[in-house]
Amino acid sequence: MRKLVLVILIITTVISANAQKRFELDVTTKLGYYFPINEIGLPKKYFPENALSPAVGVSLGYTFFKSTGVYLGMEYSFLSPKWYDFTGNELDVTWHSFNVPFNIQQGIGKNFFLTGGVTFIKQLKGYYTGVTAFETQKIPEYNWQTGVGYKLKDLRISVQYYRGFESINKESQVTDSERFITKLKHQEVFLKLEYPLWKF
Repeated sequence: MRKLVLVILIITTVISANAQKRFELDVTTKLGYYFPINEIGLPKKYFPENALSPAVGVSLGYTFFKSTGVYLGMEYSFLSPKWYDFTGNELDVTWHSFNVPFNIQQGIGKNFFLTGGVTFIKQLKGYYTGVTAFETQKIPEYNWQTGVGYKLKDLRISVQYYRGFESINKESQVTDSERFITKLKHQEVFLKLEYPLWKF
């Protein structure tokens, strides 16, 4: 009888401990479609083209109220749209960035969820902060995002919309001493996958 009680106690303890695992470390990946907003009405042929924007990263999540979670991540994003200057020369566009997204996910029913948040973006290359006749580029940038997702066991799949809080100058180097500049607002739609590596 004592052994049976002990076994039941151990099983109950293990189940209870597993039920209390609220933290998780996730690996994330996304494939975005970048289509910036032309804030100054620059002719289309002189404005950066739409482009794919893939990213990979990790995030730390905490779940409370059973269906609500908050996630803080780090990711590397690759962005290199085609862009041409007034003479038709293709510019060297390297707008890769280190991003820190903060998101809240709210479950709806068993599998669906809504997500929203903000992202800090630190562009790594392709900007100029020296003396210029134009306003310098704002580093870092901040974007807001919203979306909807679906849980497939542990895998979370979501489609999200991403947009800058304000317009910023974007630059590309033409020569060692010359930059080509435009003003735009970041805008992107992306598919994101999140999978937990460790729950604790």
